[in-house]
Amino acid sequence: MPDTTLTSRRHPLVTRCRNAADGHGEDALLDGPHLIDEALAHGLPISVVLVAEGADARAEIATLAARATRQHVPVQWVTPAVLDAASPTRTPSGILALATLALRPIDALLTPAPALVTLAIDVQDPGNLGALARSSEAAGATGLLAAGSSAHPLGWKVLRGSMGSALRLPVARDTHAREAAQALRDAGLRLVALDPRADVDLHGADLTGPLAICAGSEGAGLPADLLQDADLRLRIPMRAPVESLNVAVATSLVLFEVARQRRESGIGSRESRIEAHRP
Repeated sequence: MPDTTLTSRRHPLVTRCRNAADGHGEDALLDGPHLIDEALAHGLPISVVLVAEGADARAEIATLAARATRQHVPVQWVTPAVLDAASPTRTPSGILALATLALRPIDALLTPAPALVTLAIDVQDPGNLGALARSSEAAGATGLLAAGSSAHPLGWKVLRGSMGSALRLPVARDTHAREAAQALRDAGLRLVALDPRADVDLHGADLTGPLAICAGSEGAGLPADLLQDADLRLRIPMRAPVESLNVAVATSLVLFEVARQRRESGIGSRESRIEAHRP
């Protein structure tokens, strides 16, 4: 451990961490060993790792600090009180990192063909958006587009909820939902929306072509105009009295049905792209 340990809760580094947690500035906050391990493993640009004194008693944190040093990533030791101030969580894990992660242009979400993009519209809960990123990667999607008033797709809660998927999956953001949807349609993707009143069952549609799976807000669902304009509306068969599912669960069912159909049709799945968030 270095001789210099940060003891001031008002240090600019603490401010950077807090700003990153709030979605301000150019930093992304990586909270906990798992995300930092993923970022180090893939050589993503980490500007600094913060480790609380005593946290290196845990083997995984000691190992991460040593790896960061070997990879020439600055490691700043801090007091537990300073890490508490820097961390947005109630129970800090003992290690944080600041990274420079880049959102991608929409075009970067479209390969390899056939494209499969998760279009999250007004999904405001970061946990849901993180779960969508995780399911998207697992199902072989080519990218995630957070549109409208959706949570920031590289926010700390989304990154944590994605369990690392949001670090690897190409991610874009567009605050204008209709323009985002039109850009995907112009690129040749069909817009697929879930609608409990749809005539087509989830398992009765051809989902092997280029698709954008539309996920709506937790309360209101998809905007009425986007639902009306969808190229394909699907319903998930459910037993009464259940009428709806969590947005991440419902969208995941569609994504994995796409994956099943493509697999059975001999269409290859997307390979993991670890270059996704390099500036």
